[in-house]
Amino acid sequence: MNTVLSDKKVAEMQQAGPQYLRRVITHRQTFQTTPEKLFPLLCPTTEFDWMDGWHCELIYSKSLYHEYNAIFKTSYFNLDETWVVSHFEPCRVIEFVRVSEHVSIKVDARICDNLDGTCTGSWIVNATALTAQGNDALAQMNPENEPIGILIDALDHYINHDEIKPLPDGIFNKKG
Repeated sequence: MNTVLSDKKVAEMQQAGPQYLRRVITHRQTFQTTPEKLFPLLCPTTEFDWMDGWHCELIYSKSLYHEYNAIFKTSYFNLDETWVVSHFEPCRVIEFVRVSEHVSIKVDARICDNLDGTCTGSWIVNATALTAQGNDALAQMNPENEPIGILIDALDHYINHDEIKPLPDGIFNKKG
């Protein structure tokens, strides 16, 4: 197989270096509940129940809840985004690909049953710039200070108290 053209292109890209930035955010938390109770809350429809200011437009889902290949839109952290569920294993794994004009974000969420009435959630968020403006936004990002922890804390509060915890201003565009 002749790979001269692709080898040449790879060499050019290696010499130029990465054009767009990527930031990785991780978060891990143990919840006082089972995966069967936690996992359904990781859904654009059920997030209305626990996430202050949440709103989304469901584009496609047979069940109207989270499922493989479901698509929805949000104005999440003041970015208009389209989300696609790219991997789905009930009570264990959900992965989303989120795309906005300037940034693409891959969210991998894994839920591990601790077999003692608790479970541990692990999130890995890969944010990749798609444009120069995306590079600017990611250059200002400090992964250690990203608000995923605020949202996970709100989820934990809902699990423990069955009520919505108010979120700081500016996380969502409040469109109703």
